[in-house]
Amino acid sequence: MTFLNTGTHIVVGIDGSDTSLGAAKWAAAVAGKLGRTLQLVYSTQHPTRLPGIGDPTLTQQLTDSLSEAGTRVLSDAVAAIRQESPDVRLTTLLDEEAAPAATLLDAAQDASLIVVGATGRGSVERWLVGSTASRVVGRAHRPVVVWRGDPADPPLDTRPIVVGVDGSPASAVATESAFGFAALTDAPVTAVRTWTDEFPVDAVTPDSTPIAGPAAMLVDWDAVAREEATKLSEILAPYRQRFPDVPVEEVSSRGSAARELLRVLDDAQLAVVGSRGRGRIAGALLGSTSQNLLHRATRPVMICRGDETDPS
Repeated sequence: MTFLNTGTHIVVGIDGSDTSLGAAKWAAAVAGKLGRTLQLVYSTQHPTRLPGIGDPTLTQQLTDSLSEAGTRVLSDAVAAIRQESPDVRLTTLLDEEAAPAATLLDAAQDASLIVVGATGRGSVERWLVGSTASRVVGRAHRPVVVWRGDPADPPLDTRPIVVGVDGSPASAVATESAFGFAALTDAPVTAVRTWTDEFPVDAVTPDSTPIAGPAAMLVDWDAVAREEATKLSEILAPYRQRFPDVPVEEVSSRGSAARELLRVLDDAQLAVVGSRGRGRIAGALLGSTSQNLLHRATRPVMICRGDETDPS
């Protein structure tokens, strides 16, 4: 099962930035397609006291101001979403105790999907993934969309859904999600599988020896390319059967997976990739491909966990 057929609602983080509002509008369009409730979440940790100031009245004034700001941000977001998705069911959550990432993760315990803007208020650099997005991706038990795009034009369209395919359980979840999302939006799928000239992709084991140096000159790389293309077709065959109305473009190429995914993503609306783990060290477990996409993609990126479904 994937986010398409699990969970009761979609959770999106709001912080008052244009990026978070764009993410919320995108999430509302998805929620409308799925018939799910969209929950808007705003979180701010109130100080116990102002540093260096002993007057509790000043601390209370700041607390009240932060609460009013949160209420206003949520109200403005609801009004903006209603203009574009008037029929979607909306709820709001204002958390004055926990940090944003913790609030989002707690709200998403029974959710289908978490959506968070790639950057928010106070972002130092436009393309740098913010701390909240990074923490949510690293610790979530649900698929996460890190949204990046034009806040003025966030809704869904019919451009391709790009998915990275490598045959792993995490990739199976991503592929299932990509095909389902494509069917939901009447979009095609662009399935990308890459390999390098150091070793065939599926031959890597802890005991394998990379093919490099003079030995690489003895390899029939054209044959390797044909074999990798065939493997991609074999992996996709069950999904083609289950989603016969979804057009599919198969891309099997030599080189960097991140580079190829970013290249095809230029003409797409969403990238979907798998992740092997979660927890405090999940940043490393995401792998270089996922990390590259999260930091460099100009489109939303969905991270799917390998344990969210049984690929059989």
